[in-house]
Amino acid sequence: MMLRRTAPAAALVLASLLTPSLVSCGVQTAADRKARYNKVIEDGTPRAQDVIDIAGAPYEALRSDDGSMLLRYNATYVEDDEGPAANAWRLYGPDGDVIAEHAEHMDLVEGEFEDPGPFYAVPDGFVFLPSVKDGFFLDVRGKRHPVRSSKKPLAFGRGDVLLGGGKKLLRSSTHTVAPAAGVPSTRGLTFTDLDERGVAWGVRQPDWSEPYRVTRREDGRPERSRDLPDRLLGKDIAARGGTAAVPLEKPIGMDDTLFTGLFVTTDDGKSWRTLRNSERLPLDEFTKGLSEIEVQVLDDGRVLVQGDDATPLVADTPANRSFHKIKEPADLTSVFTLGNTLYGIADADAPSYDHVDGEGLWRSQDGGRTWNRFPGEASG
Repeated sequence: MMLRRTAPAAALVLASLLTPSLVSCGVQTAADRKARYNKVIEDGTPRAQDVIDIAGAPYEALRSDDGSMLLRYNATYVEDDEGPAANAWRLYGPDGDVIAEHAEHMDLVEGEFEDPGPFYAVPDGFVFLPSVKDGFFLDVRGKRHPVRSSKKPLAFGRGDVLLGGGKKLLRSSTHTVAPAAGVPSTRGLTFTDLDERGVAWGVRQPDWSEPYRVTRREDGRPERSRDLPDRLLGKDIAARGGTAAVPLEKPIGMDDTLFTGLFVTTDDGKSWRTLRNSERLPLDEFTKGLSEIEVQVLDDGRVLVQGDDATPLVADTPANRSFHKIKEPADLTSVFTLGNTLYGIADADAPSYDHVDGEGLWRSQDGGRTWNRFPGEASG
């Protein structure tokens, strides 16, 4: 069932105290919403609560090992592709309580939001890395700590995070940024995913005349690789706990490709299966256009498949032999995995003063069959 996002009564009372001219009797008109939206993004020192209220839905959500969540929000100028904007993040504890938050004024330039920099989830918190100098480690209590830098290359390790196209890594245990050891600078040899055990995965084409190849590297062990079937292309790979999946693409022109299926291993790359469109894997919606296809892997090995204008699919079991469509609780603009939980974001496709039905963050712990709002709102 779709729900229209409405502000809680307490939030409306608070808004009326802060901006009495914008709220009357707890009901906002379209003009009220526009005025408040523009006031917030034009504020040189906006409050996180105000940015979150007008943004409506996060654009990113991250989770640490204890269940703490970091949500990020932005609100950009509605009338043009250049103008004021605002960005905010909020840290929630495992029980959904707000632990810390921050907001800052930004700008929208030629339609691109001035992103303050990336956050990465690590086991004990979150690392913010616009640069090592300006970065910090945010622990689950909301306290900030310095991020370290090392010139000594580090081998891929358990819990590490890939940076810089696979050339650098973040050592999560010490919050240190360093070059990744053993990654050659030759074109096409970078790794694009690092699973929770520190095993690196990538898809590359050694030479233009050779087929694309999945490559797996584990520190201290020989590299393992496998050619993609039928000389198909692969640009992306997702891996978790011995399961890895590659969206297979067929070239249909100079620059275009068509999604044709999945290349999957469930035994750490020892054997691979090619999955095509079928009753067990209903890919009809995905293979009609030239959409970008994304795959993710849940902690238990189930594969998630999503693409533009297609209902996401998730495997029924870690064997990845049959899949089902998720039941969207609202019009989800993105779906992603954190642990064994599916998360979905419902938001407008373009900046707007109004919120869409069900706008916000949703989560499902049963493979997308039922959903709850985060934090703490039942889906009904």
